[in-house]
Amino acid sequence: MNLSALLRKNILNLVAYSSARDEFKGEAKVFLDANENSLGSPTAKWFNRYPDPLQWKIKEKIAAIKGIAADHIFLGNGSDECIDLLYRSFCNPGVDNVIICPPTYGMYEVSANINDVEVRKARLLDNFQLDLVHLETLVDSNTKIIWLCSPNNPTGNALDREDIEIVINNFDGLVVLDEAYVNFSRHRSFIPQLADYPNLVVMQTLSKAWGLAGLRMGMAFAGEEIIQIFNRVKPPYNISQP
Repeated sequence: MNLSALLRKNILNLVAYSSARDEFKGEAKVFLDANENSLGSPTAKWFNRYPDPLQWKIKEKIAAIKGIAADHIFLGNGSDECIDLLYRSFCNPGVDNVIICPPTYGMYEVSANINDVEVRKARLLDNFQLDLVHLETLVDSNTKIIWLCSPNNPTGNALDREDIEIVINNFDGLVVLDEAYVNFSRHRSFIPQLADYPNLVVMQTLSKAWGLAGLRMGMAFAGEEIIQIFNRVKPPYNISQP
């Protein structure tokens, strides 16, 4: 897979917003560049400070749990931010298309419509498994992303693992596997296999099994090059101070 060929041309040469907080590694009590309240927060410690733009402390903790390097993790304001970033980074409005497999999570299509990206639909079979034959007929040179959800929302079943691997191995774009409900499943996550699949992005969340929907914390796991693209495109402080 040639990741540069998948990227939108304007994103390929994008220079990310550079925050002083990310560049400064020393200790200081006053940050005049950020116009912060230097007297402290009246409600909780550190709420007067801007958060770490790349959330390294929490990424290290997640990395230890998931068994993956922290630089292969992106944290978003809910998984919906991850979905939107994928469209804004890789899909040219009015030109490219993506494939979804309904019935499935609605934000794949909503976010595509917002970003003016064509949505093609490969409906699941009667047993709610992938229709690989139909899916293959929908792919063309402008297909950038195939969205898979396993366990699927709303049907609750896990997609056949071999079918998922067939899609990943035979598609020259990105395959995004939404594992929001994987902690409720007996099936293994694809995160340990990311090194084998450079075109795979796995999404998880703290909203479901962790019961922390109010935190709005979505996670994307992928190769370091893809994560670096997310970090270039995202707003500088997309996650609130913990």
